Amino acid sequence: MDSEVSQRFNVCDLNAIETRVGAWLAQCHDLMQVFEPWIDPKGVLKPNGRCPYLSFGGKLYGLPFEKLYADYEGWNGKENKAAAKRMRQISKPPVLGSIYRLAGGGLMYVYSCPECKHNWTSKSGGVVICPKCDISETYTEKMLQYSKKNGLFDYADKMGIEMSQEQAHEATRVFRDSYPEICDPKVGIWKQLENAVMDVLHPDHSATVRYVGPNNCVKIDRVNISGRHPMMRMRLPSGRYLHYFDARVENWLKPWKAVDDDGNETDAYGATILYAGTNQKTKQWDIWVSTHGGKLFENLVQGIARDILATKLLEFEEHDMPVVGHVHDEGICLVPDDPFSPGVEDMVEIMSKPIDWAPGLLLGADGFESSYYRK
Repeated sequence: MDSEVSQRFNVCDLNAIETRVGAWLAQCHDLMQVFEPWIDPKGVLKPNGRCPYLSFGGKLYGLPFEKLYADYEGWNGKENKAAAKRMRQISKPPVLGSIYRLAGGGLMYVYSCPECKHNWTSKSGGVVICPKCDISETYTEKMLQYSKKNGLFDYADKMGIEMSQEQAHEATRVFRDSYPEICDPKVGIWKQLENAVMDVLHPDHSATVRYVGPNNCVKIDRVNISGRHPMMRMRLPSGRYLHYFDARVENWLKPWKAVDDDGNETDAYGATILYAGTNQKTKQWDIWVSTHGGKLFENLVQGIARDILATKLLEFEEHDMPVVGHVHDEGICLVPDDPFSPGVEDMVEIMSKPIDWAPGLLLGADGFESSYYRK
């Protein structure tokens, strides 16, 4: 009886795929250049380009990338290496979160009035008075329900990265100043998407079509449905669609807060893009979801990244590497453990090849071979 043939996992992931796709979709050339192959000061080719977190760290801390890179690699001593690792860590949340319009955030206090039952949030953690019925400040302790973080300040915390509120706001400012093609309030991709969607959803524009992205690669239109709001669609470069049911624009509660003259957080209202969402309790399409340019950009970037991974997984199969799983941006193949089987180098080559429907998008990949799967 033949003995079993031993097998191994070939595992490969798309390098910094969301940042790459976001930079390409917005045609943010400064961020796109980060991913161009380069040769480091010791003559080592880096086919995936520069680390986007170290690159942004240089902007955040006002340091040349080459200096920060050398420190991080340990070429300038242990103390400099430790400092560079901390700078890279602080730079990671804004690169991953600020690209989707995440604000700096802070600590919010949630209050509930014991008399009129009014609920509100405030940046103030001191003495407060109910803004609805002016209940005495002696009720402050009873009013306070809990405190919570929000924005980038909260996002970093959830990533396990210690970041102060001041650092979160500074990182947000530097990111928005550094990448105007993404963040500019008048011409950035966030604003382009908001304008395009609001134009398509205008009640007088039943057949309007708008395009965004390089070579107009994203098409935005609507499907009119008798007796209800239209379905808004965004066609990805691959040809796949993202759908937003019962989409419309209304004066609605914004996902961020306004600040009154006393420094208290108040609800902000304005023209808002809405669409139907699924109620997790009833499983019915009976809730309204609000969105904005940053979230629409996130939908597009993650949708495109998904399509890239799907394309690559099919290519693995075509090259005799059966796919047995995928995790986030990573493909997992199972092959015979012998020198004649395709290896991780083949996967990296496939992952890094350009996509025909996304010309100009620089891709990179990393991987490993192992007798067991690991993260």
